[in-house]
Amino acid sequence: MSVISISRGLLLLLFLTASPLSWSAPIDGFKFEIQAQEDRYKRLIEEIRCVKCQNTSIAGSNASIARDHRLKVYQMLLQGKSDSEIRSWFVARYGDFALYRPQVSPRTWLLWALPLLLLVAGGVILILQIRRQRMSEIETV
Repeated sequence: MSVISISRGLLLLLFLTASPLSWSAPIDGFKFEIQAQEDRYKRLIEEIRCVKCQNTSIAGSNASIARDHRLKVYQMLLQGKSDSEIRSWFVARYGDFALYRPQVSPRTWLLWALPLLLLVAGGVILILQIRRQRMSEIETV
């Protein structure tokens, strides 16, 4: 065996053993008294965005800040905080961006209304374009 084939073998072994560790989802060893509490925890950590990863919830992120936030959610659940209180804590610190579904408020109404406004504007533009085409067809005849 040559040194090159041994090196390749070692690299392959290293890749095969290290890769699954980096692909694994975060695992927290939190203990819950009842299943409903664990279900609330899982639902909440899916709703809160990782402020470092930005397009990942804290449930799916391995970032250290996401681990800290999962711990904070767990602690707040044990303290008896409601879902809205937990969400409000994250919004107070990180803004509406911290939630995948921000609350409707005077600050976020445009965020919620924008898709509808764009749909209406697109419909108006489409109707105007169709009218122009018809008018130009009538004028050429």
